Amino acid sequence: MKIVRKFLLCLICLSVFSSCTQPNQEKSAAAPSNTAPKPSKKERIAALNDSVFCISIIIKGRDYEKRFSVGTGFLIGEGLIASALHVQTKAEEMLGKFEKPTSKIVAWKKFETGEVTQFPIEIAVSDDKSDLAIYRFDPNILRENPKFSAIKPLILAESLPPLGEEVVSVAYYGAYEFPFNSIGNVAMIDKNEDIFSDLTLMPGNSGAPVFDLETGEVLGVTTDVLDLGNATVRYGIAKRAAKLYELLWKL
Repeated sequence: MKIVRKFLLCLICLSVFSSCTQPNQEKSAAAPSNTAPKPSKKERIAALNDSVFCISIIIKGRDYEKRFSVGTGFLIGEGLIASALHVQTKAEEMLGKFEKPTSKIVAWKKFETGEVTQFPIEIAVSDDKSDLAIYRFDPNILRENPKFSAIKPLILAESLPPLGEEVVSVAYYGAYEFPFNSIGNVAMIDKNEDIFSDLTLMPGNSGAPVFDLETGEVLGVTTDVLDLGNATVRYGIAKRAAKLYELLWKL
């Protein structure tokens, strides 16, 4: 009888233990994960596009207004757009052919809805040696436009990328109203810390940001192309983005 009683007591204990632990296990299994899914490559590139603008000149005549693209720029702070200095030089050369009161340099962006936001910009600080420039504009233009409510200044990388790093360029070309996205890899970094990549570049890409596709940080600013005389062998050259900090300190 003692053995039977001990056996029954063990069964009761096991039953109580099982009923106590089972709800917790179910609750644990049903608990939602706090880890957000990593954005896809397409989503990451789309987010970068929002902070990139086309830099153009506007020519106004008596009965017409024309816009000519001269380069690309990107938002790096409130009321600040970074680009290549020779973009400004090209714009001034074109503006010199027209009466200045009828022409100006602008940054603009067209949205998928067809709406175009355009605003005047002017050089705030530049550096001939690095071929970099920072433009200033009225920040209220973006603050008051709901289209730009989610757009944030891009982050400048402080370190150089490793060789082979996957990068993406977001840049405007010619008369096209939306930016081109090109994906490539870092091919070389020279003694001046210029970044060479196999990104596909075209006229109008000067001043475009070169991003680290993984982090979204700006690694460099497109300033030139290394052409080896072969149509299939061209390397984009970007100045290290950290050099923009030197210009920001001068503002």
